[in-house]
Amino acid sequence: MDKLAYLMLQFSEACISTRTVAEVCELVERMVVSLGVERFALAGLPLPHESLESYFHLNGWPPAWFERYLRKNYFRDDPVVNLVRRADRAIVWSETIDNKALPPKARQVMREAADFGLVDGITIPIFTRSGFAGIFSVAGKKVSLPVPHRDLLHIIAIRAYTRLRDLNAAGSDITEDVMVTRSESECLTWCVEGKKDWEIGEMTRRSPRTVQAHLTNLQQKLNARNRAHLIAEAFRRGLQR
Repeated sequence: MDKLAYLMLQFSEACISTRTVAEVCELVERMVVSLGVERFALAGLPLPHESLESYFHLNGWPPAWFERYLRKNYFRDDPVVNLVRRADRAIVWSETIDNKALPPKARQVMREAADFGLVDGITIPIFTRSGFAGIFSVAGKKVSLPVPHRDLLHIIAIRAYTRLRDLNAAGSDITEDVMVTRSESECLTWCVEGKKDWEIGEMTRRSPRTVQAHLTNLQQKLNARNRAHLIAEAFRRGLQR
């Protein structure tokens, strides 16, 4: 067994044994540091009207940066978050973000992050059966990891997120066995916000007919009679918060 496979197995077994969020955080920190990375964070995805603070599951950012990030609501303008939402894959900041081409607010986020030592990083999307559920980032003054190490980070992110979900669920029935695609989840989020099909289409770059098809598929999956019932079922099953 090679070193990375051993680390993955070791982390998975240790993660199952954790009993608190603090223990998961400590475990992730040890793994991240062993890969030569300085900082990390794992967060869920708030709805447009929600605050990010309660969705930060693991926080290894510098405290002053974390406080500023929340206070100025940088999540909405963070180019890393916006990019990983579209890319659906792990991204390396220095390889995918051109600071000169960013809008002013996005450029400000990256500039201030660098002031706190978060110059470069890797951000990984986390997917569950409910769709795009969260992001895991590692960062520091310089982050240069080969692809196998990035794959290990991806596994760490998924294992940690799953364990935190299990700990927070406290045995409750949150998700049930419903397979929801990313596109369906995205349309559902805007439907919950009260948007019409054509508005959702404009925001997601889909035709109104495609949006309608995604939401109709969801109604069938959740046995919902109409849109109102769909929204209620989505919240009941934990597909929306």
